[in-house]
Amino acid sequence: MKKSFKDLIKGIVASSVAAIASTHGAEAAPLIKFNENPEDEIKEEKGTINKDLSYKLMLTITSDDDYYLSGHRSHSSHRSHSSHRSSSSHSSHSSHYSSSSTTRSSSTTRSSGSSSSSSSARSTTTGTTSGLYSTGTSLASHSYGSRTMTKDLYGTDIKTASDHLVKLGYLKTSQVTKNTSGFVLFNDDMVEATKSYEKDKGLTEDGSISIELATALASDALNYRALGSRDLTLGMSGTDVSEMKNLLIEKGYIEGSLLGRYESSTFNTSLLEGLKLFLNDIGLEWEDKVDSQIIRFLKKKYDD
Repeated sequence: MKKSFKDLIKGIVASSVAAIASTHGAEAAPLIKFNENPEDEIKEEKGTINKDLSYKLMLTITSDDDYYLSGHRSHSSHRSHSSHRSSSSHSSHSSHYSSSSTTRSSSTTRSSGSSSSSSSARSTTTGTTSGLYSTGTSLASHSYGSRTMTKDLYGTDIKTASDHLVKLGYLKTSQVTKNTSGFVLFNDDMVEATKSYEKDKGLTEDGSISIELATALASDALNYRALGSRDLTLGMSGTDVSEMKNLLIEKGYIEGSLLGRYESSTFNTSLLEGLKLFLNDIGLEWEDKVDSQIIRFLKKKYDD
């Protein structure tokens, strides 16, 4: 291979690596080595078959965003004669190019005298192979509920789970941490928050979020309302109504079994009667809604 062309190839590869590093960070950039070979020359003689021993470079990006550059020599042969220029074809290993945003690769076979055709294929292999120079890092773009989430994992699904736990009051925003790549990490605080959620759900407290638990967590985060998040009026339903009902049961103003944290209840006339008795004892009158003042008294302990 001519030195000027080899230098051009090096420049192109260096630019590609720089683009990968700027987009995904230095840890995502591949380690690349160039092997100098003074014998990279192609010799042709009329009427003879010559092997193409030119050095090929192939940059591949896998579906897990593992990047590697491989080098090999073509296995095809090139037959040279006076009529070859217009009719013969030159076959070689296809070269693969990939977009880092979609991890799709395009395979192209070039043929003299004909148009080039390409087919798209999704790469599914990971890891390193002898003769390949690679360094890999996952973008962790897992969809929520696509895997079991456990300690030390990170990704977009972990971020969603942490948001749910924060909304439900098991985790504080200050306890959410990220790794060096900027992805939310399933840390020790998140493990403990998950255990508390599992306890309230009556489940085994293992601190991990299975696919099934992720579904329940998302549903609870969507439907849960804490008492005090809104004013309550007759006929309304929700988990905040259940919380108010539990407080009136605990204080002895109505009878019944305590409801679970995520059980919904309706503000009916029976509940209203018990609430009026409570308000009468604390010197307040019913004014058609349960506001922050009433909730403050409801949450007070007996010895307050």
